[in-house]
Amino acid sequence: MTERFADFLPHLERYLGEAREFEEPTALGRNRGYGLLFCYAPNSLVSVVTNGLRFQRITVVLPQELVCTVHAEQRKEAHMLVPLTTEIVMGRRAGLGLDEVIMSADPGPVVPGTEIAGVVAGTHPYTADGFDALPDSDGKSELQLITLLPATHAELTYARNNSIDDLYTAWENQATDLLDMHRRSAV
Repeated sequence: MTERFADFLPHLERYLGEAREFEEPTALGRNRGYGLLFCYAPNSLVSVVTNGLRFQRITVVLPQELVCTVHAEQRKEAHMLVPLTTEIVMGRRAGLGLDEVIMSADPGPVVPGTEIAGVVAGTHPYTADGFDALPDSDGKSELQLITLLPATHAELTYARNNSIDDLYTAWENQATDLLDMHRRSAV
């Protein structure tokens, strides 16, 4: 019998690139219940991934870990956004649903120097098929990888007032670079 989640790191590296950095759960002086992995792809992208959220007592269908992929020079911004979102998940003791909108109560940015005011929980728009679920040794999904798509206040409001599909259409029509946390709003 293989250990549960044994292929987590190889799965990440297959889709997101080499894991070159790890931040311990105690990096801030207290044990926050999860660490962070930083995976670097050859195409100058970095993904910040939670490591340990799957072991927390939160309500989910499948255990989850969160991922945010950005241009490598925006690692610091993603490093801020992932823990902010993870703390919301842990605080409410419930995982994220696909297409869920997480927006700051304050209309200002949650990441300084950007227009980013929250995230849309989605599937990864830039990885090959198979990334979003980690299979066990029998091929059954044992872990869900939720991608955090950084979004502006206007975009998140638009999704809430219309529909998430309308936001996805706006992003597609504007050829929005979802890897760029310094982008302008698409709506």
